[in-house]
Amino acid sequence: MTVRRNTAWLTLAVTGAAHQLDCTGEKLIASRRPKRHAAALAAALAVSCALIGAATPTATADAASGASRLTPFTLTSPDFRDGGKLPKWTEFGGPGSEGAPCQGKNLAPRLNWRNAPAGTLGYALLVNDPDAPLAGGWHHWVLYDIPGTATRIDGHGTLQYTQGANSFDTNGMPVVGWGGPCPPATGQPHHYVFTLYALSTPTLPSAGLTYEQVTSAIQPYVLGATSIVGTFRLPA
Repeated sequence: MTVRRNTAWLTLAVTGAAHQLDCTGEKLIASRRPKRHAAALAAALAVSCALIGAATPTATADAASGASRLTPFTLTSPDFRDGGKLPKWTEFGGPGSEGAPCQGKNLAPRLNWRNAPAGTLGYALLVNDPDAPLAGGWHHWVLYDIPGTATRIDGHGTLQYTQGANSFDTNGMPVVGWGGPCPPATGQPHHYVFTLYALSTPTLPSAGLTYEQVTSAIQPYVLGATSIVGTFRLPA
């Protein structure tokens, strides 16, 4: 899923299907996605639309100029396909998982991207589960200060860039870094939306930021965004 600014619209390309989000009404149209992904996509698009709409005139002008390119800003993973299942080894485990039904390896998937908007100096990655019974969803990964020259995140336990706080905690202390999927054991799949934001700044002001703090901090700098969705359920 690729988000690119084009006047009042964000144009999206999702595995070959055309999608548009009306930024004034936050309405997804022309979607050929399976219905089970609609809520997750709508949640991610609404956030991306709001952030791009809040960007500075310089940032939005750069993004608009990039919208005419034939090669969209695209996020992919060698570990799962867009709309497919996340690997079992991504499941939450380790500190903070005591008493939870999840005892996985808690390893983040690898991510690759290409065709960032012109003027990109840095990136931020946010991963959210909008199906979680929590206002705003459950935040699984907050990663920022990714250099503008980067084109991948290695995952698999590799600590890169600045890791923010996810929604898990250990004895009241926030957990920093990847917090893998750990949905209720209902057999219903949850959707994990990986959204990469291209920014006109190389860094954010401090370390250990939360999901909400990062979304606030990047508002003036967002040039574009691209997302993919992975699913996970328990029992598998």
